[in-house]
Amino acid sequence: MRTLKASAIYFVSVFAVGWVVGPIRELWVVPHLGRIAGLLFEAPLMLAAMIASARWTIRRLDVPHAIGWRLFMGVAAFGMLLIAEVAGALWLRHISAKAYLASFTTTPGFIPLVLFLLFAGMPLLVP
Repeated sequence: MRTLKASAIYFVSVFAVGWVVGPIRELWVVPHLGRIAGLLFEAPLMLAAMIASARWTIRRLDVPHAIGWRLFMGVAAFGMLLIAEVAGALWLRHISAKAYLASFTTTPGFIPLVLFLLFAGMPLLVP
């Protein structure tokens, strides 16, 4: 139960940062510099949020260092993120789940794909 709670806290804290940084990317950076530049602007901020959140959550909730516990935390948080992302694509952007998932096969889609995979693995990677 502690690891599931850690997953939820990790997800919410990183998602909240994305909720703030995403509109800045879309409303300011993308119109001025383009989609890829906007994603590259956002990437280090999100990576820093992942590292800080994973480290803080693991320490605060005393998640065991064992690979299984950390892997569960990352995969569960990734599952929550995937649900939130697909729901946002459907409700806010009016994009089908299939079209949203297909967007990861494009050049600009590769950057968030890498970030999502790092998000899932970050609990394993932080000390």
